[in-house]
Amino acid sequence: MNKIHFFHRKEKKLLEGLDRNPQDPENYIRLGKLYFLNSDYSKATEVYERGLKVAPRDISLLFNYAVTREAQQDLEGAKEMFLEILSIDPNHQPAQEHLDNITDF
Repeated sequence: MNKIHFFHRKEKKLLEGLDRNPQDPENYIRLGKLYFLNSDYSKATEVYERGLKVAPRDISLLFNYAVTREAQQDLEGAKEMFLEILSIDPNHQPAQEHLDNITDF
């Protein structure tokens, strides 16, 4: 099975899961990560934004969205998201590390 075929099968499965249960933030995270890992940051962003409408304070969704914005060089947007995560969970070490890295510039 080639990579493209695998991607489309995985995407289809994740989209079906999202259709079955659109209230579960984990479905948005899985689909967003699939797009992110394939460097399709715009699709990942779209999925995370949809997920945040369902679960606006979900730390995993916020974190993945922030990392995607960081990968797109939207450092100001990523910084806002990392700060939001830290306002919810001040001990979220990965968010703090990313924030430290992007504010060093």
